[in-house]
Amino acid sequence: MSGGKETPRQKMIGMMYLFYTALLALNVSADILNAFVLVNDSMTQTNNNFGKKNEVLMIAFANQNMNNPKKVKPYYDKAKEVKRISDILVADIRHVIDTLIIVTEFDSEFTQDFVFEVGDDRDTIIDFAYNIPVAFLKAKDKFNTPMRLLNPEHKIEYSYDLSQRLKDKFAAYNKAILNMLSDEDKKTIQLGLNTEEVYNSIAREWQDWEYNSFYHTVLVADIVLLNKYVSEVLNTEAEVIGTLYSYIDAKSLKFDAIRAAVIPVSNVVIAGSDYEADIFVAAYSATEIPKVSIKTGADTMSISEISNDGIIQIHEATNGITKFKVKTGATGEFTYAGYIQMKDADGNYKPYYFNSSYQVIKPTATVSADAVNVVYRGIPNPLSASAPGFTNDKIRLGGGSGGKLVSKGGGHYMFTPDRSRRKDVKFSVNATKGDGSTQNMGSFTFRVLPVPPATVRLAGINEGSVSKGALKSQGFLTAKIENFLFDLKSTVVEFRIMVTGGSRGMLVNKKVKGNKIPADVIKKIYKAPKGSMVLVNSIKTRGKDGIKEASSITLTLK
Repeated sequence: MSGGKETPRQKMIGMMYLFYTALLALNVSADILNAFVLVNDSMTQTNNNFGKKNEVLMIAFANQNMNNPKKVKPYYDKAKEVKRISDILVADIRHVIDTLIIVTEFDSEFTQDFVFEVGDDRDTIIDFAYNIPVAFLKAKDKFNTPMRLLNPEHKIEYSYDLSQRLKDKFAAYNKAILNMLSDEDKKTIQLGLNTEEVYNSIAREWQDWEYNSFYHTVLVADIVLLNKYVSEVLNTEAEVIGTLYSYIDAKSLKFDAIRAAVIPVSNVVIAGSDYEADIFVAAYSATEIPKVSIKTGADTMSISEISNDGIIQIHEATNGITKFKVKTGATGEFTYAGYIQMKDADGNYKPYYFNSSYQVIKPTATVSADAVNVVYRGIPNPLSASAPGFTNDKIRLGGGSGGKLVSKGGGHYMFTPDRSRRKDVKFSVNATKGDGSTQNMGSFTFRVLPVPPATVRLAGINEGSVSKGALKSQGFLTAKIENFLFDLKSTVVEFRIMVTGGSRGMLVNKKVKGNKIPADVIKKIYKAPKGSMVLVNSIKTRGKDGIKEASSITLTLK
C-alpha cells in the first residue's frame, strides 16, 4: 500500500536496501563480499531490535487486556493473530536462508535431507542446527546453487521454486494483515514485501520480482535481501500492533506495570553516522509527554543528578517514545544512563532508570588472500588485525615467534622476522568481550621469504653496449630492488671489474670497495679497443636485510 508517510525505521530499511542494490551493481570482489557481510550484520542486529520492541508491545497489550478484557480483547486477539502469522512468515524466510546456506556451503548429497519446500505444514521444517556466521561462509560468492533453489526463471527441471513460494506467502500475509485494520487505516498503512514487477533500467525491460531479485545473485546477496524481508515483516508487525493498540481509549485503561526500555537501531555504528535509540515505557499514555534525562559517558546515574548541568533533557515523544540521537566521531565503546519520568495516577512524575551502550567502528572491511600470506625476512612488515563485531581497541595480535612484533595502535602492527632459516610464522588474534573475557578468533600462518636481490646497473644499464664516455661520466654502480612491495634502499658496497681487450688479453682485473669505478680503471678502459668486454661480478649490496650478492654485469665497449 502507499500514500502514508514513511516511519524512520522504514526509511532506515530503505537506505540499507539501496546500499545493498548499489553493491549488486559492482563486481563481486572480496572486499565487496565483506561489505555485504557488514550490511547483513547490521540488518540482523536491526531485526533483533525489532523483535524486542514487538515483545514489549505485546506485554503492554496483555496488561491492558487483563485490566479491561471486555474492551481490549477484540483488539488483543487480532494483535496475537498478527504476531502468529508474522512469526510463521519470519520462520519461513529464515528457513529459506538456512536451506541456501547448507546446500551451497556443503554441496554434498547428505544436504538433500535438509532441503524442504516452504509449505503450510510446519512439521516439514526442521531447524538448521549448524549456526555458521555469514562472515565465515566459504561459498559467499556462489550463485549457481542459490539460483537452482530459488529458481527465479521458473525452470521446469528444478523441483524447488522457493522464490515463487515466498512471493505467494508475501501476498497472503499482506492480505491477512489488511483484514485486521479499519478501512481508513488500510489506506495509510505502509506495508512492505512488494513483489510487483520492477523496471530494470540496465536491461531496459520490466522484470518480475523473482527474476529481478534473485537472478545471478551470489549467496551473501541473497542472505542480505532475505534478511531485509524479515525486517519488513517485523516492521509491519510493529506498525499493525501499534495501530490496533491505538484503537483502545487510553484514558479508560489502568497501568499496573511500567518499565523503561532502550531499543537501539544498532549497537554498532559506522564512524560519522548517527547512533539512534528508542527510549520508552512498555505501557504509556498517548496524551502524556515523558521527561527524559540522559548522562553520556557513564553507565550509571543517580536520581539527584537529573537537574545537573551537562545532562541532556528531552521533553518530546511520539506515542510515548522519545528519540535519542547523538553524532558519532571517534571509534570505541560509549555508554550512557538516565531516567524517564512518567506521571502516575496522582499526577506526580515517577522516574524509571535505564542504561545502555553502543560501539562506533570505522567503515572498513578486512580482506585476506590466504595463498599469498607472506612476510619478508629481516625487514619490518606491516600487518593489520580485525574481527567482525569488535572494535580495534578490543583486538590483540599475538604470536610471531622468530621475530619482533610491535603494536602501532588502531589494529596495526609491525613484524620483523629474524634472519634465521625459519620457513613460516604463526599469528593468533584474540578479542576482549564485553564481560572482560578473551575469545580466540583464529590463527593465521604466514610464509617467511627472503627479500629479492637488487638489480645492479653500470652507467644506467646491466647489459648491451656502452660508450667510453658514458663509463667516465656515469662510472658508478646503482642497485634497486625492482617490482617489490616495499620501497627498500640498496647500495653497492663491493665489486670486481675486469676488462678484456681481445688479442691484448686481460687489461683490468681489480677488486673495488664502494660503488665507483676508480680513475685508473677508467684510463685503461679509454685505451681498450672497440669491442672489448667489461665484466662486473662478485657484486655485494647492502640493504635493511643485510649484505647480499647481486648478478653480474657484462657490457661491450662501443
